[in-house]
Amino acid sequence: MNYAEIGTRRPRVDAREQVTGRIEYTGDLYIPGMLYAKALLSTEDHARIVELDTSVAEQLPGVRGIATAKDAPDNINGLIIPDQPVFADGKVRYRGEIVALVAADTEEIALRAVELIKVRYERLPAVFDPREALEPGAPVVHEEGQGKWCKGNQILPHGHETMRLVHGDVDKAFAEADLIVEHTIGTSPQRCLPIEPHACIAKPEGPDRVTIIGNTQMPFWHQPAIAKALKLPLNRVRVVSAPIGGGFGQKNNITIEPNVAVLAMKVGRPVRWVLTTTEDFQYTSTKIPIYHTYKMGVRSDGTLLAVHRKHIANAGAYASTAILTTGKCTMVGSGPYRIPNHLAETWIVYTNKAQSGAFRGFGMSQPTFAVEIMMDIIAEKLGMDPLQLRMKNILRDGDRASTGQMLRSVGIGACLEKVRDMSGWPIPEPLIERQPAESSMKAGEIPSVR
Repeated sequence: MNYAEIGTRRPRVDAREQVTGRIEYTGDLYIPGMLYAKALLSTEDHARIVELDTSVAEQLPGVRGIATAKDAPDNINGLIIPDQPVFADGKVRYRGEIVALVAADTEEIALRAVELIKVRYERLPAVFDPREALEPGAPVVHEEGQGKWCKGNQILPHGHETMRLVHGDVDKAFAEADLIVEHTIGTSPQRCLPIEPHACIAKPEGPDRVTIIGNTQMPFWHQPAIAKALKLPLNRVRVVSAPIGGGFGQKNNITIEPNVAVLAMKVGRPVRWVLTTTEDFQYTSTKIPIYHTYKMGVRSDGTLLAVHRKHIANAGAYASTAILTTGKCTMVGSGPYRIPNHLAETWIVYTNKAQSGAFRGFGMSQPTFAVEIMMDIIAEKLGMDPLQLRMKNILRDGDRASTGQMLRSVGIGACLEKVRDMSGWPIPEPLIERQPAESSMKAGEIPSVR
C-alpha cells in the first residue's frame, strides 16, 4: 500500500474556483422560466391564526401563486418527530415561522405581495425559558402531541421522559468524597453565520416529479421530507446539493426545501428562494442552549469520584435534531476525565423560540464548557494547579468511558503536555509589561509585549 500522500499538503479541488469567485452557488443559478419566492413570516411568538387572506396579493400583476398550509399535500413534517408543519396551520409557535410563500416574476413583486396578505392573530401566552416551560401551568407549545411525542412541553425521546446514563453508584461515591462542588452553568444559543444564507430552487419535472437544488449538507435527510410534503414516492424527488458557502451544521436541518417544492408544484414553474440575512436569523435554527447542573465529588488529592449532571435543553418550537444533539450531550458530558461513578439526566423542552439544531460540535461543546468550568472551580477550592488536576484525572488507553466503552488511542494527555510546554505553563509573570505611572511613552506608542 502506498502511503506517500499521508502528511503532505493537498490543495482543495475547488480552491481556485472559490477564491476567484467562479463557483456558482444556489443564489447564482437561473433556470428558464424561474420565479422568485418571498415569505410571510410570523410576527408573533405564539398565536392562533384567526384569518389568512391571500386574495388581494394574488391579484397583484406578476404574482404567479401563493402557497399556504392548504396547498401542501402533507403539511406535517419533522426530522425525527412529526411536529413541524411545512406552513403554519392554525397556529404559529415562534416569531419567524413561515405562514405563506409567494412566487412572482421578481423579488420586488413578491415582497409587495407579502405586504398585501392579510393575516390576523389571536395572541397566546408564550414561554421562552425551558425551566419555566417545565413548570405546571406553563403555556403548552404542542397540544396535539400530548402523550404521543411530548408531555406538557417535555419532548419524549423514544417515549421516555429523560435521557439517562448510569454508571456506578454516585450516592455512595458522594458519601466518600472530601469535597462536593455543585453549580448550574448555562450555555447560550448561537447563530451559525455562513456567508451564504439558506437557498433553494425547486423545478417541477411534470405533474409528479421534482428536482431540488439547494445548499443542503444532508440531501438524504431532505429528500424524504420533501417527498412526504408532496406525497410523492422517494424516487420522484431528486435532491442536488449545490456548492455550499458555509454550513457549520445548520444546513443539516429541514428548512425551506419542502416549502419551495410545494409552491413550485402549485405554479408549475421553477421557483427560487434565497433568504436574506434577516430572514435567515428569524426562521432558521440556532445552537441548542442548555442549562447544566453539575455536582462533582472529589478526594482531597484531586481524584474525581463521581458526577451527577442534569441538562435542560431548549429545543425551541420544533424538535429538529435536538434528540440527536442532546444524546451526544448525555453521553460525553463528563469530559475526557476518568470518573468511576456517573449519573446523567437530560430533559428536552419545547419553547416559543426558533428551533435549535446542529452547530459545530453537535452537542459536545456545551457540556465541555460546563465541565471545564467545574474543573477550574474544583482546582481553586483544593488549592491545586488546574493543569495538574486535569492530568491526574484524564482518560488514558485502556480506561472505560461512562458508557462502558474501552478507549484506545486517547490523545488528551499528549495534547495537554504539548500545550503546557508551548505556553510555558505556569506563566511566572504577566504577559504585558505594565508601564510606571510616570510613563515616558509617546502618544500612540504601544507597550511592549513579551
